[in-house]
Amino acid sequence: MRKLLALLLYVTGCLFAVGASAAPPPPAAVLSLDVFVHRTSTVTQLSAHELEALFTRTQTRWDDGTPVIPLSFAAGADARVLFDRVVLRLGPAEVGRFWLDRRIRGLGLPPRQVPSATLMQQVVANLPGSIGYAPSQPGRTGVKVVARIQQGKVVAP
Repeated sequence: MRKLLALLLYVTGCLFAVGASAAPPPPAAVLSLDVFVHRTSTVTQLSAHELEALFTRTQTRWDDGTPVIPLSFAAGADARVLFDRVVLRLGPAEVGRFWLDRRIRGLGLPPRQVPSATLMQQVVANLPGSIGYAPSQPGRTGVKVVARIQQGKVVAP
């Protein structure tokens, strides 16, 4: 009986630990993000649902038939954690499991990773069909901002 009680307490403790760590607040270092596409894209605005489809590779082509090339930061980067929590509604560990499952099932690869916000903007500015995000800043050149992530929500640009 003691072993059963100890096991029950252990499992309950694990559940509380998982529940407590499942959705910590977004990183304080990144308060808002700009989501942007190549300047020639016909897209002017994207919703949270549309962003989720693009970044989970559920939607692989733009409306004009151009292949979608989603770009993201490395796992653990503050901007990536915020983006994944708001758009994909997944924490870092959940995102890893999501992509592992997709890869095993042959359902696609995760977005390509870009190491910096400057490079993210440069790649999107030079690669038609691409979409990326970076911490918000005024005066982005060469790209078109199609959504913003502010206060934990996707909003219009």
